[in-house]
Amino acid sequence: MAALQEEAEPGAHAPYVGGASVVALALGIPVLISMLALAIAPGVLQMAEEFGALTAQLVLTLPAVVMIVGAALAGYLSEHWGRRRVIAACLVVYAVAGVSGGLAPSLTMLVVARVVSGFVGGVLLTSVYAVIGEYFEGSRRESILGFMSTAASIASLALLVVMGFVVERFGWRAPFMLYGLSLLLLPCALKGLHRGLSAASISLSWRPVLRGWPFYLLLTGYTVGMYMMVIQGPFLMAAKGFTAPSTIGQFIGLSSLVGALCSAFYGMMRRWLGFRQMFILISLAIGVGLPLAAWAPGGGWIVLSMVVVGIGIGIIEPTVASELLLRTPEPLHDRAMGVNVAAMFLGQFLNPLLLAPVREAYGIAFAFTVVGLVYLLAAGLFAASLGRRPVPFRADA
Repeated sequence: MAALQEEAEPGAHAPYVGGASVVALALGIPVLISMLALAIAPGVLQMAEEFGALTAQLVLTLPAVVMIVGAALAGYLSEHWGRRRVIAACLVVYAVAGVSGGLAPSLTMLVVARVVSGFVGGVLLTSVYAVIGEYFEGSRRESILGFMSTAASIASLALLVVMGFVVERFGWRAPFMLYGLSLLLLPCALKGLHRGLSAASISLSWRPVLRGWPFYLLLTGYTVGMYMMVIQGPFLMAAKGFTAPSTIGQFIGLSSLVGALCSAFYGMMRRWLGFRQMFILISLAIGVGLPLAAWAPGGGWIVLSMVVVGIGIGIIEPTVASELLLRTPEPLHDRAMGVNVAAMFLGQFLNPLLLAPVREAYGIAFAFTVVGLVYLLAAGLFAASLGRRPVPFRADA
């Protein structure tokens, strides 16, 4: 972490140098995004008893699809009002909307709260990725991207475990109070970010951004697998006889812990592995881990499967984000990261829609197995392409 705050000069792709407040935002906002789903995930079974299984899952993942809208508009908001104002305002709205979800007297009000939370979440995550591109570059950027995922993964672990006990004691509404913690980051945004607009040295255009479509499509596909444990995992655990929310949270949280450890070393890994090699590793981890979880005969094998899956899920986001930040001019980072975030949370939202019919028709173990086999096939395709020269796109064209 000390390397992130060492003295550095502004570079060609990072016109400012990030200090402690910027680092705090870079690590804290991904934690807030993790909270949108994972803070209430241990209570999904209790929520299902009140609203039905599919409704509960959709309430859980609803912010993901709304984040797509927020991410798409984040670029325009930042270009007109500046990233500092946008981030500060969204931190306040996040707290208000999040807490109100736990106090909502009806399903309609709960849905409204989740919609607002998802929208500002999309703006926040997009903006903080753009801030990283604005304040960090080179190895410092790779490191901060890795630590972002580490912070989110550690938070995921803590949320799944601690909130499991909270749900058992106080019910599924109690974890919503945690969303008020976003206000702790407000001083960092007001102090650490410059007051003006992003430095614009080129004409703003969507063409350089949209040329990265293969990366956005790739991220959507892999996010479906990344959220298998969180969204479908409770049903798999229940099928194996583990029904206590605290136990489910501990099992699923283990994959987040391993993901945190892997993402902490992401900057080091990228010194040795290229983009395709990283996705071979990611594909193998998810492709082996999901079927292993499906057919694990006991708790020990379930733990092993969580470890294997965790190796892959911790490095998906920084791998794609790093490639897009490198290929896109800094003034367009908001737009590029907006599409990136939209692609990521589209995959999260698609998970229950794609997997629920398979689960109901053939069982949860079959669903995990099929998804795993798809990623094993992807690992083979990435391996087969290693000898080919990549086809770059000119982001500044």
